[in-house]
Amino acid sequence: MTTARMGRKWADVDEDDDDISPKADGVAQGFETKPDENGIKTVIEYKERDGKTYKLTKKVKETVIITWTNKNILARKDMPKFGKPAQSDPSTEKHLVVRSEEEIPVELSKKSSAQVAVKDEAEDKFYEESLTIV
Repeated sequence: MTTARMGRKWADVDEDDDDISPKADGVAQGFETKPDENGIKTVIEYKERDGKTYKLTKKVKETVIITWTNKNILARKDMPKFGKPAQSDPSTEKHLVVRSEEEIPVELSKKSSAQVAVKDEAEDKFYEESLTIV
């Protein structure tokens, strides 16, 4: 619900209002509503330019991306060293292993495997038909 509908000006809005809350960064230059059932929220900001105050209203859609990590991968990270690295000094082994700082997301698509299955079925049918012709 906007402040105009409630009959109050933007400067008179109380910070503990249920529908509109101050922005999360702690600066009281704007407000944002809670996301609705579609994940769309309204962000209201007030900017001052050339001595005038402007109201900026944005509609933002929030999306939640759920990721998971295999428990066995986490267990292998904590596994003790074995073999030659376990026998040698950790400072000498440190220069041999370089860990990548960037996170590399790998997303598998189920569509590609379904398309491959359809292609394989088409190839099989082609070969079967070619055998019946001979």
